[in-house]
This record gives sequence, C-alpha cells and structure tokens, in this order.
Amino acid sequence: MKREKGGEMKIVVLGSTNTDRVVKAVLLKMTLVAVVAVANAITPLGAAAGEPLPLLHVTDLFHPHGDPDDHFDLAVTYALARRGHFDLNGVVVDYPPGFRPGDPAVVAVAQMNRLAGYSVPVAIGTSLRLKSRRDALPDAPPQETAAVRFILAQLRASPRPVALVCVGNAADIVAAALREPDLFREKCAGVYLNSGAANDNPEKPGELEFNVNLDPAAYAAMFDLPCPLYWFPCWHVVERHESGADGSYYRMPHREALADLSPGAANYFGYMFWRSADPKWLRAMEKPPADAGAWAKILDGQRNMWSTASQLVAAGLTVTKDGAIVPATEAGDKAVFTVTPVEVTCTDEGRTTWTRTDKPTGRWMLRVTDPARYPAAMTKAVAALFKEL
Repeated sequence: MKREKGGEMKIVVLGSTNTDRVVKAVLLKMTLVAVVAVANAITPLGAAAGEPLPLLHVTDLFHPHGDPDDHFDLAVTYALARRGHFDLNGVVVDYPPGFRPGDPAVVAVAQMNRLAGYSVPVAIGTSLRLKSRRDALPDAPPQETAAVRFILAQLRASPRPVALVCVGNAADIVAAALREPDLFREKCAGVYLNSGAANDNPEKPGELEFNVNLDPAAYAAMFDLPCPLYWFPCWHVVERHESGADGSYYRMPHREALADLSPGAANYFGYMFWRSADPKWLRAMEKPPADAGAWAKILDGQRNMWSTASQLVAAGLTVTKDGAIVPATEAGDKAVFTVTPVEVTCTDEGRTTWTRTDKPTGRWMLRVTDPARYPAAMTKAVAALFKEL
C-alpha cells in the first residue's frame, strides 16, 4: 500500500476476483468514513442540534484600525448570529501592540450590538507575550488576565460547548486552556485558528506570518490544545498575496460587498475607514454616510480577507463555487472550501509541519477546492451576509 502525495493510495492486488471485490468494498467503506468524518468536522454541536452555537470571537480589533479586515470579520460574525447560527456570548479584543495607532475598538462592538439588537460583552486581552508554550500567566496581575478569566467563565456558564474563533492573538485562549484543561476538554466545541502559513516562501526563507511573529509561543501552544482545533492558515505561501489550496486569503472588491448596506452598517464601516473621532458614533448610524464622495472612494477600494472561511465552518456552513452559503453537509463537490483531518506539529518558534490524513486526529485544516473561483465566491457570500445588518 503506497500513500501518494495528497493522501491518495495506490493498491496493487494479486489474486482472485473475490479478492478484488473485497478490496473495493474496503475502499468504499474507507471513503464513506472519510466523508462522514469531514462532514462531522464542519457540523458543530449547535448546528447538529438545530440550535445556535455558543461562540466567543477573539480579535485584534482597533480604532483607529490596524487592518480593516477585523471590522469585516466582526460584521460577518454578527450577521451569522442574526441568521441564527451563533449565540454570540462575547468578544475578546487584543491589547494593541506598541506599533498600532489605536486601542481596542469597543465602539465597533457597541455599534454592532446596536445594529443587531444584542448586548454582547467585551473583554480586553493581555498585553503580555507568553514566555513559553506552557505559560499560563500564573503571576500576572488581574488586568492582564481579565480575558483569560472571561473565557473560562463563559465556558463554565454555557449549558453547551462553546466555540472560539480566533482572528487575533492566541495568548488569552492558550492561558485559559493551560489553567483549566479539563474544562476545555468538556466545554470547548472547537477553536478556529486563523494564523500561520501552510507553506514557506522560497523568496523569503525563514519568514513567519504576522500573527505568529507577535507571539510564537502562543501560536505553537494552540496545536497542544485539549480540544478540537481547526486551522486556517492565512497564507498558502507565506506573505504571498494569492489564493491557494491551503490558505484562507482572498481579495474582495469593496463595491461588491458594501454597495447595498443599510445606513447603519455603512456608517459602521465609514466610522472605521475614516478613523473618525466623532463622539456621536451611535447617532451617526441612523442615516447614510454624510460625505457621499468619500463613501464612493471607499467603494472603489479592495480588501484583503482571511477569516471568513473559519467563521462559516464554525457555523456548519460552506460556500459553493457559485457563492451560495449552504450547509456543509449538503455541498458535496460544489463546495469551494472544506476542512480535512491533518497531522500537524509546531515548533516553539512557530514553524508548522503538517500532512493531510484520513485518520481522526482532533485537528483539521482548510482546503480550498477551487482557488481560482474562491475569491469571487467568498465575496458574494460576504455581501449576502452583510444584508442581515
């Protein structure tokens, strides 16, 4: 039995026709098991029960913004909650690194709460970089562990397992899991990690993805978590701005996603894009953006996006190659992305080694089935979601 690249197997059988039938039956069974395993991997407990999945959104969301994609990700999460896929229990916002111009965008969460009619709480993450992948911040003062304690409290209080979508720093999740691993085993439905790269860049040897560089120990420790981990590498190849089979990155034209927004949603994005200091951030959302010319310039732009697939997978959804959002279990070969089991290790320095597998590992990885159609399909899906706001 020879395992070829990509996980395919070539089998040579010498013998009778009966033997051939047995082998074909075994292969069919293996294929069905693999399909069921992947379907189960992208069908969270909430979706399987017909109930919204309890969710914590962990993000590097700042104002003025560091990267506008984080405001887009927050809007996607709220839109999925409005559609009944998530019970959004909280947002954890990273403490900003020194080079960022802004602080945690608590206002953005408040704006989304107003649009959606929710009262989602916010916790601010630690400013400390983990000393090692086993660092639970045992001696840190209370202001440095507020988000750690918030995560643990949400897991304890939830009657059902909670999913965590991580689009920012992983340190707070790691410290929480190290403090109470049994709680994570019992009450964490899965962590959806948007970080790292699937493949090294030969033109930039040794380079790490942005989030990994911020805290390599925290990133490495995510692969040690005592709960399911779904890995969505930001890049197919490190810092190469192109869609590929193993990376979540895509480029989205603003006009296709933002042209038909409600006045409130348009002002949410406008407040961010214009780095507004207007104290009337709530009342401004009651009418269309005042500066039509400035809004038109925004619509002419494009956005680098990374995290959308993880949010949809957490909801038990995928996107077809034509851009329709559908249950993952119904998509079949029409899906433009899926997740597959993976064997993966990570060094203390944040370097991953991975192999796709048919075996259950408790670890899954993004696979883009059609990189050429992926950007347009994802853009269409995001535009549909934003109509919920």
